Amino acid sequence: MLIYNPKLPRVHVELGVLYFRLQSYEAARSYFQQALAFPDVPEVVQQRVKQFLDQIDKATSKHLFAFSVSGGLRYQSNANSASGNNVLVIDLPAVLGAQFQRKSDTNVFASARMRHLYNFGGQRGDALETNVNLYGSRQFKVDDLDIALVSVNTGPILTIAPASGIKVRPYILGSFLALSAEPYQGTLGVGGTISIPLSRMATLDAEVRAQTSDYYDSIVRPTASNLDGQEIFGEIGVGLLPRSNIRLRAAVSGRKVDASADFQSYDEFGVALTASVDVPAPVAFTKGASSWTLSLDARGFTRGYDAANPIVSATVRDEDEIRADAQIYAPITGTVGVFAGMGWRDVGSNLPNYRIENFSVMGGVSARF
Repeated sequence: MLIYNPKLPRVHVELGVLYFRLQSYEAARSYFQQALAFPDVPEVVQQRVKQFLDQIDKATSKHLFAFSVSGGLRYQSNANSASGNNVLVIDLPAVLGAQFQRKSDTNVFASARMRHLYNFGGQRGDALETNVNLYGSRQFKVDDLDIALVSVNTGPILTIAPASGIKVRPYILGSFLALSAEPYQGTLGVGGTISIPLSRMATLDAEVRAQTSDYYDSIVRPTASNLDGQEIFGEIGVGLLPRSNIRLRAAVSGRKVDASADFQSYDEFGVALTASVDVPAPVAFTKGASSWTLSLDARGFTRGYDAANPIVSATVRDEDEIRADAQIYAPITGTVGVFAGMGWRDVGSNLPNYRIENFSVMGGVSARF
């Protein structure tokens, strides 16, 4: 068509889109630029071309950064994760002191995330991915649970074969956690993920991780070092995209923790179901923001511990835990939105010292760049 009539900007655009999808970005750029060079190009065509040119600039750039920040308030009915008032001490019934009993509280929290991609070049899209996460919270009343956390992971994203779409990512990780401005936990480890497309609507993914953690004793937590040890974690899941606005995932996981104290060592099995759906916005805060996102997350765990804690009971501890969370996100502008959510956590145990129930609600503002 262009040989017989080269003055067809829409044909140039469609050829540009074709080469863009083939990841031949320079050929695509050439056709897009030729389309823009024509006089009287319709505005809708100009906008579409500029969107593709922006994506080409990002895809061909050696460095790509993405940032997100969020903050808000969270209320918890059991902020200190305390059990009921009645516990066991050397298998004898006892009542917790007032300072250790369940306390409700509200905190203010803030988080920031940075993702950096270093593009290795080539048609496969291989890159080095680095993620940095920061989180902090300050309690209004239970101030010995103020949190400061930094975590980092980095590793390459590698395509096994372009036609297969299979991607693997080995990585190294590290994190540091402080409670009430006192060092609490430091972690180093390695891991890896794999993503395997099964069809246009289904993807199989898996992750394995091995890490070692050091805990630091303090006046408030004099026996924290009992948790020192190693952890091995594995998860396999299937993601589904039954419709363009619905995302589902089901997964099973296993975890083995070997702590310096046998009564803190355990084996864990877990299942997870997550779903998110984009729904028509009942209130459109900004032009073009036609949908809100509703997310649901349900998880279940069972844990068996290696040995009894002699201070508590001669009975070995067993636990079952259920978590459920729901959240809704509403965009205000192209980069800023508001969110609200609620969560429930229930830990059942054969020993009363470890039974926990907590209900939480939260809300805040987030921005993505």
